[in-house]
Amino acid sequence: MFQVKQIASRAWEWLDEGGDSFYLVTGNNTAAVIDTGITPGAQILPEIRKITDLPLVLILTHAHIDHIHHMDEFSTVYLCHSELQLPEEFLREMMAGKQLDLSGTIDIRTGSRIDLGGNRLEICQIPGHTPGSVAVWNPEEDLLFTGDAIGSGCGVWMQVPGALPLTQYEENLRRFMRWLLDRGGKMRFFGGHNRQTAQSKLLPNNPLSMGLLADLIDLVHGVVTGTITGTPSEAKAFSDETVLYAYFGRAEMIYLASQI
Repeated sequence: MFQVKQIASRAWEWLDEGGDSFYLVTGNNTAAVIDTGITPGAQILPEIRKITDLPLVLILTHAHIDHIHHMDEFSTVYLCHSELQLPEEFLREMMAGKQLDLSGTIDIRTGSRIDLGGNRLEICQIPGHTPGSVAVWNPEEDLLFTGDAIGSGCGVWMQVPGALPLTQYEENLRRFMRWLLDRGGKMRFFGGHNRQTAQSKLLPNNPLSMGLLADLIDLVHGVVTGTITGTPSEAKAFSDETVLYAYFGRAEMIYLASQI
């Protein structure tokens, strides 16, 4: 049901059957789970407990179903409360029949720090894919967990309900890039769906990186200014509007013309 891989001395990745990735980072006193995947009828806590018996906190990169489904297994949950701006009906749909209390989570923003004891995590907001998408950086191991904020190797979905206009997304991506460069810019990136690094239309293997982020900024800028025009896509549509696909360099994006 799960594939597990150690990605650093104090960090692990799980990949569930649906292709969702979630992570564990341990400290001396506390361990943090980042996202949850979605495995109906099962729990992820027993998987985590195979690695550590430390007290746990959960950090959610955003409030989509494949990232929050198992949050009810945790008593301490962090989420950027800008996610509460998502349409109420859509948020209920994202809970897949569960009664998840997103308002009872602990708000996190750019500059938030979570001390695990000898290891820490820092937060950076990247509004776009959702209003409250965040990245989680582990300075000690120089690991960066980005959820779906910049895609996972085969493109970012900007056609989803609640996604920000591309003009705002471009500004936030540039701010995120500066944030990373101020911290050395040498991080190893881990997205919300690691298997998608092999599903890009552009390259047989297209992992997240600073280079892909730079290409994504150029892609969004090109769409915003009209120098890049998307073509109709078969990606999932959440409305009657035609979904468009565009690419530049290593970056791909699904979007709506009305949301530029």
